[in-house]
Amino acid sequence: MSLTMYSALLATHSSLAAYEFDGQLKSWCWPRKDAFHNQLRFFIMGLVQGEQAIWLDPERDQIAFNWLTPLEHLQIQWHVHHPEARGLRVRMEAKLIDEKTLEHSYVIDAHEQSTIRNTRLWFLMAPEIAGRRSQFQCVRAIGGANVIRSDSDPYTLTLQGTSGSEFKQTGAVQIDSQHSLGQLVQSFINHPGAFRAIEMGRCAAVALSPVMRWKHPFTIRMTLNSAIAEGLELNRNFGTSSELGKPLLKQTAIDIPDHEFFIDHHSTHQNKHHSSLSLRVLDALTSPNGALLASAECDWDMRYSGGYGFVWPRDAAFTGLALMECGQGERAARIAHFLAKALGEADDFEQRYTDAAQPAPSWCYRQPDQRPLVCLLWIALLNAPGLQEPLRSELRRKLNTMLTAMAQELVTSPSTALSGFDLWEEREGQHFFALVAAFGALQRGMDHALTDAAAQHYQKAAAEAARLAQGHFSPLHPWPARTRSPQGLLDFTADASLLSCLMPVSEFPLSNEQRAGMYQSLKSALQHGVGFRRYVDDTYRGGGCWPLVGLWFALGAQEILPSAQALDVMKLALRQAAAASTPLGYLPEQIDPASSTPTWVVPLAWSHAFFLQLSNRTRLAEVRQKNLE
Repeated sequence: MSLTMYSALLATHSSLAAYEFDGQLKSWCWPRKDAFHNQLRFFIMGLVQGEQAIWLDPERDQIAFNWLTPLEHLQIQWHVHHPEARGLRVRMEAKLIDEKTLEHSYVIDAHEQSTIRNTRLWFLMAPEIAGRRSQFQCVRAIGGANVIRSDSDPYTLTLQGTSGSEFKQTGAVQIDSQHSLGQLVQSFINHPGAFRAIEMGRCAAVALSPVMRWKHPFTIRMTLNSAIAEGLELNRNFGTSSELGKPLLKQTAIDIPDHEFFIDHHSTHQNKHHSSLSLRVLDALTSPNGALLASAECDWDMRYSGGYGFVWPRDAAFTGLALMECGQGERAARIAHFLAKALGEADDFEQRYTDAAQPAPSWCYRQPDQRPLVCLLWIALLNAPGLQEPLRSELRRKLNTMLTAMAQELVTSPSTALSGFDLWEEREGQHFFALVAAFGALQRGMDHALTDAAAQHYQKAAAEAARLAQGHFSPLHPWPARTRSPQGLLDFTADASLLSCLMPVSEFPLSNEQRAGMYQSLKSALQHGVGFRRYVDDTYRGGGCWPLVGLWFALGAQEILPSAQALDVMKLALRQAAAASTPLGYLPEQIDPASSTPTWVVPLAWSHAFFLQLSNRTRLAEVRQKNLE
């Protein structure tokens, strides 16, 4: 399997379908979106030529993805080069009809001189409804009703042809370790009568179309129904429906203008990249209650995606701050509201959460940067006009709970305060990034303290956080130590997290010489091929370049460089990030340092948040520059 998990998304406000690099649907999430609640494990289609099953191959068959409407209507094409079907062209158009109905329409044709005939489609559906990995589910192949159905109480998933697109044969079968899926499909084609109409346990449903007429669409619909009323399901998982529908911020969101970049993907074709796409992607990854997934999840065993289908408070806070800066206060408020629910009565966050604000399995039990990052988001919302009650009261109360806890650590135990895993979840100690973020949260949070005594406490703790962070500097190094280990050793490895004193906490007290020297030295040290690494000698998933790091450097440029020079850096960073995207414009977590090809999860919400934020800053800088001229 390719390391790049997803190539395209279809989305409505509460439904998300993810298509993998091979053009096959691998995940459909409704109404829940996290890794535990995918509604479909996989759905695969292919061709039958004569009596042979043909699996479409993305490289051999020259797969191409196209937008019809971004995130709403997708077209995938294959130019088949299989020896038994060479020259066939297959086009699939996919769209979400509504929150629970997904439609695929297939068209096959060939050159008019082609001798290929008698081509059919096969479909294989092996669902795991509602994330249930239980062996006890039921699959029915209802030939007379032209339906394949999977039942896992209280959900029912059906696959049905539309009028004029009836299946020719259907069947149900057990999946076992002795036979591959390819053997299963071939066996069905050769002996459809040997398959049963119903199976229980670990099973799949198979369907076969009639012989296709060239250029005549064959259309199927997948529909997911639940015996539980949708409103009750949402209420139980997300809070009351009135909370979901109520505006959280009395503010008219500013429309993000389309910044168009014409980019060259592998020197073969050009695509248009819009900054507004990043906003759409963030919407697609956000549940109605404000739970922002790090990425779409369709890797059930978490061997390839690492379980990115959860909410990291860190990623969500960065995204919320970007949305606030871009005038998208209502979106940011929903994310902030979710984080308030996730915090509960505790004074710290887990590493990650499900979309119902429940802690997810984690390997990193304390990240001291998450609290101050979330505080920064809450403060930005509290400073915005029109934040509605009771959210304003809830955020202010929980903000003070977290600020008080951080302040107490810094004042009473400064040598060990805010210790834990770093931003990248790899090293333990006291980190420059966490100290800077805490300084920013405590300094900005003084205006929202519940008492004057609390404000003074926050001010004292902010000064202590600044002192500890400044103690990471040494005249022997151009940048501060990223970490002080539990043994008291300073780690001066060049690391992108050191940019925190430029963004998001630009007010951190450093001299202009320190900031400029650190910025330029870090940029040189982290440059790697066509992009930037997180840190020197980074080996995570092969040690590729991270587009978000290049965007982070550009977001800090205005704090260091003259305005005209900073604008050039920002424009270049946007072009480089766009060039590192997939053909549909999705930004990954990592890219290959030589080719800029995405090599890990796509799309990464954090990458798109930084792209959106930098696009907005660039637009404003261009306006200022034009006014000066």
